[in-house]
Amino acid sequence: MDVLASYLELQTLSYMEFGVRILLAVIFGLVIGWDREAKNKPIDFRAYMIVAAATCAIAVVGQEVYMDYGSSDTIASIDLGKVVAGVLTGIGFLGAGAIIQDGDTKVVGTATGASIWASGIFGLALGFGQYGVAFITFLVIAAILIVGGAYMKAFNGQEDNEQV
Repeated sequence: MDVLASYLELQTLSYMEFGVRILLAVIFGLVIGWDREAKNKPIDFRAYMIVAAATCAIAVVGQEVYMDYGSSDTIASIDLGKVVAGVLTGIGFLGAGAIIQDGDTKVVGTATGASIWASGIFGLALGFGQYGVAFITFLVIAAILIVGGAYMKAFNGQEDNEQV
């Protein structure tokens, strides 16, 4: 039984702390995703929640693996920077799927693509325990989407709720 318990034990944080981090990631993803969902954008709120939660978990796993094998010469090198780079590259492909050209000159979906990528960033920040960075990033992204949508409607005469 002790062997099983040792496999379930986290070295870098408690399960309560992990739960707080992943719950915050889900909440932040939900709020950003709701803005996009309310505006009928191509990526719905669930994807934002999944990206934020998964990137949070990947950051925690990266730290755990580093604690286990980071100083070992017999295991492949563990670099948390590579974890971050790989995650953000992968999410970039998801975001790129939301960006399309409408007609000859108009490109749509850029804010949605960028915001799904940003969800990965605050998910990673939460996973690494950087609450302040995650919270400020979340507030800035939310403000940009909300204020930017209002600006487009008021000054450009464009609705920010057109799905292509």
